[in-house]
Amino acid sequence: MLTKLRKNFIANLLKYPFQQKDELSLYLIAHASLIFCVPIHVFFLIIYLFKGLPLFVYLNCGSLTVYLMAFLLLRAKQYRVVGALVSLEATLYALVWTLLCGISSYIMGYFLLVIVMQLLYPYGTVRLRRIIVLILFLIIIGLVVHAQYTAPFLVFSEDFNFFMTLVNLFITMVGAIIEVSINSWVQRIVFEVKEGRLAELASQIYTDPLTRLYNRRYTEIYFNTLKAEDQQICVAILDIDDFKRINDTYGHPCGDDILIFLAVFLQNNLRKTDRIFRWGGEEFLIIMENVILSQAQVVMDKLRSKLAETEIITKQHKVFITITVGVAPFELTNPEAGIEASDKNLYIGKRNGKNQVVI
Repeated sequence: MLTKLRKNFIANLLKYPFQQKDELSLYLIAHASLIFCVPIHVFFLIIYLFKGLPLFVYLNCGSLTVYLMAFLLLRAKQYRVVGALVSLEATLYALVWTLLCGISSYIMGYFLLVIVMQLLYPYGTVRLRRIIVLILFLIIIGLVVHAQYTAPFLVFSEDFNFFMTLVNLFITMVGAIIEVSINSWVQRIVFEVKEGRLAELASQIYTDPLTRLYNRRYTEIYFNTLKAEDQQICVAILDIDDFKRINDTYGHPCGDDILIFLAVFLQNNLRKTDRIFRWGGEEFLIIMENVILSQAQVVMDKLRSKLAETEIITKQHKVFITITVGVAPFELTNPEAGIEASDKNLYIGKRNGKNQVVI
């Protein structure tokens, strides 16, 4: 379940055009911070509504409003602003609470979370973050001194104060663990996104955008994956007969539909182990493993015959096509020779009347 969620999350991240350095990292950290903080304030809002504490209800409503703004800024790619806003909200919330209710409930632990955030994550320059950390330490010292000489403005029951102490300690502890450990999670996600982008780039480079078949560039990579092991391999090149006439008669959109249809037709009528490439224009190259030349001829002739009897329904026309196929043995030690031989056989078939298989 978690693996599936992570894969879906990665897939969604691949849609975002992250370009600048640390942009993805800042996005993930900001996203995690909001996911951590929002449920906490929703929880507090429910508690304060139940206890009838309107001042703190308003305070948490204000915090949730800030986080709503942060989500909007996140969508606008203002990641550094989001980080600053989250830090500021946590600081002000803890400051107001402590000034009103004293330090006994340990809500000052939130200051420590903000300090850790400033130390670990680059939401500003190093100098700015150092200044913020210094200010936070001064605030903590000032609040401790203030508590020694000033009675709390609001005093809760012993039970409620104990409950809030446990909640604040738990939040501080969990928050600290998340802040310290999230960096490794972020780096893992960043790595997976980079790998995904590389896979997308490879797909764009090696895949024909029209037929979704591998293109000519991929053949060299594929040939290197083949193992000899005395297996018989054959190569076939097929070409749609009179394809220029089809384009001139019905238009290029119809020609594109025919190419797409033929790609699917080949995939459905050949073995899963047979590799199909769009070789160029209306030509397709097929590598067949573990077949001798006569078997390859029979397979391709059956395919040719079936295709000739198949009506292709495009968006605007119904068309029949034929193909001519050249087949030759394929040697891993000299792949160009096999491809050249099948290409020569193809043009022999073209000269001899088309719609045939030549070996």
